[in-house]
Amino acid sequence: MADPGWKGDNCQMSLVPTLRVVPIDSVRRHEEVDPIRVADLRERIASERVQVNPVIATPAGDNYVVLDGATRTEAMRSLELPFLVIQPVDPSAVTLETWHHVIRACPPGDVMERIASAPGLILSHEEGKPQVTTIDGERFSVLGRDMSPNTTLNALVDSYIGQWLTSRIIDPHPDTVTTRFPDWSVIVEFQTVEIEDVVKAAMGSDLLPAGVTRFLVPERVLRLSAPIEILESGDQESLDRLVESRSAAGRVRRYEETVVVLDD
Repeated sequence: MADPGWKGDNCQMSLVPTLRVVPIDSVRRHEEVDPIRVADLRERIASERVQVNPVIATPAGDNYVVLDGATRTEAMRSLELPFLVIQPVDPSAVTLETWHHVIRACPPGDVMERIASAPGLILSHEEGKPQVTTIDGERFSVLGRDMSPNTTLNALVDSYIGQWLTSRIIDPHPDTVTTRFPDWSVIVEFQTVEIEDVVKAAMGSDLLPAGVTRFLVPERVLRLSAPIEILESGDQESLDRLVESRSAAGRVRRYEETVVVLDD
């Protein structure tokens, strides 16, 4: 049965959380993006002429901070679309986790040398995060010389992303990493990120690196496929009619169990 609490103020039916068409200039991301992924998605949007999934965002004054969907946002911005569809969420309802990185199938010494030689980065034996641990048992914290904490994180991630196979993990303990990734060489453990850090990064343009924040959003809307005409016109009523027609046709499904998506 539908949750009656999900009646958005745009009068959508109760099965569907509130969705909004907002000016893209009011939407700010909190993390860097991969330009290759942005370009690939840009071509896909231009070809399919739809925004498949809403951008997950939280209000911040007159703006919205992207929690999930930075690549989508930048792809649509590069297409000069004036609007995009967001799913606004209350930050208190969102679970924020921190991804850690596992660098795999490479000599750990090569990784450490590249980090140590990155401009502005210093390896230290002092306790602190970000921290790197090698499969040989070495452990260092990474400091930034005359850099903000977020700039330090970006310099660190830039030193290895694209150079070696890198995977994400929530639990950075070596035993857990060994179980998941037996070919691991170096673990990069980041400091815990709070929602306040995300908003501050977005509003101040001191962005976090890509692939560090993970948001668990209840009632996440997927497969909206909003036509590009809505993104060109900003027509909220057209979006509402689209959702209402899907609901009336019985095309809205709500899954209580964990769902594994193979074509995302």
